[in-house]
Amino acid sequence: MMDVQRRLTEKRAIRHVEAPTSMPVFRSVTRVWHFPSGDILLERAEHRDCLIPDVDQVDVPVSGTERVADAVALDTDTTVRVADDSGNIIVTEFDKNMKIG
Repeated sequence: MMDVQRRLTEKRAIRHVEAPTSMPVFRSVTRVWHFPSGDILLERAEHRDCLIPDVDQVDVPVSGTERVADAVALDTDTTVRVADDSGNIIVTEFDKNMKIG
């Protein structure tokens, strides 16, 4: 079985985001690749793609899915937010109308 994560990340300049909750919003996400390792690759329109380690849950609106070897690709068109929820890293759609307080 081919290693999809290695194949996708070898041939392009990708930003490796070690601390995703320190800059938690990623705009123009068109596809989310979820790998068995727990890493996700955010493909972004007109922006540099980002690899985020150790994600526990992805909850974004999806227009299509595809399984490629050991990975799942989710087609989307959104801004995502990365949050730490009691030790679990969660990627969700960012709601720019959120109210604080």
